[in-house]
Amino acid sequence: MEDKNDKQRFRMAQVLALSAGHFAHDLYTSLLAPWLPLIIRKLDLSLFQAGSLSVFLQIPSLLNPWLGSLVDRGGYARVLVILTPALTGMAMSFVGMAPSYGVLVVLLLTAGISVAALHVSAPVAMAEAAGTRTGLGMSFHMLGGELARTLGPIVAVQAVSWWGLEGSWRVFPGGLIASVLLWWQLERVQPKVSHRKPAKLLEVWRRMRRMILVILGLVVARLFLTSTITTFVPTFLFGEGESLWISNIALSVFEIAAAAGVMTSGALSDRLGRKRVIIWGSVLAPPLMALFLLVDGWARMGVLLTMGAVSLSTTPVLMALMIESAGQDRAAANGTFTMMSFASRSLVVPAVGALADAIGLRGAYWICAGIGLVGIPFALMLPRDKTK
Repeated sequence: MEDKNDKQRFRMAQVLALSAGHFAHDLYTSLLAPWLPLIIRKLDLSLFQAGSLSVFLQIPSLLNPWLGSLVDRGGYARVLVILTPALTGMAMSFVGMAPSYGVLVVLLLTAGISVAALHVSAPVAMAEAAGTRTGLGMSFHMLGGELARTLGPIVAVQAVSWWGLEGSWRVFPGGLIASVLLWWQLERVQPKVSHRKPAKLLEVWRRMRRMILVILGLVVARLFLTSTITTFVPTFLFGEGESLWISNIALSVFEIAAAAGVMTSGALSDRLGRKRVIIWGSVLAPPLMALFLLVDGWARMGVLLTMGAVSLSTTPVLMALMIESAGQDRAAANGTFTMMSFASRSLVVPAVGALADAIGLRGAYWICAGIGLVGIPFALMLPRDKTK
């Protein structure tokens, strides 16, 4: 039986294994966008069909709260963390071989279910491995995902250049290796067994309703500053006269800075407090968006570097807050967080796109900077950090 000190210990080997598993898993989901032009040509897809593919990959995430509740009741977090990199890797690796749109949809839905399972269970397993340093654990978790999105396009292009689209199934072993690594590191860790009946999902939502509403406000405000950059910044810069190469390098700069930001913010929140870090992130991000619109040339790269580090830095801190506020219903709370993030992004990005159609991307970005300020009062509404 584990003693209290052992439960509070930061288990670096398990934390690194979980972060590497998240990296391997999300690397596969990041292959779809770079392969999409080749898939369109192979299957003669319309742009509507092509655009719907990412929806099939993400829509199972709407079930995350209920999946999380199931994980809490059965103690399935460890099993799902181990299995999902291999399952997602298998489904995404065979995307290039799909002979029809219907088969492609089945593969993406399979991967989407695995994506939902991983993102519900992995932060819970990471919180257990991190002991009392939950913020640092969430930073390691987010780092894996950010690095995957940074390197995924490179892997996708290289795989196609070596083997062609239909031969790209050869990238599958990476997911299997990640699952074996996770099993090797986690097989000695027994899942927590609760001696109480886990709360029903509606009871969890009722108990956490104030925290959920505050975090939802912060998530939406942040998405107007982050998702609009990751989605539209190459288009914006290209329209402003930058080369296609520079326009895409700018996105990579933002993503690399985001990886550094999520890595440091969680550890800072462990030391300085969750609320303080979130307030500073909420205050600094909107002016940085405005500054990005006021400068040009290489100065934009410097602003994007700073903005990437600041604007995405609150994500691991919000995850830590959600998990810590949930008591023993951690997976249900984390599932609610990931569902809110997915649903909000699905509304925010098209809304900004429609706004940009009407007034241009520059005008839309100015409005996004203004909406980002809404995060400040929500940050101030967070409860005070508990004295350690």
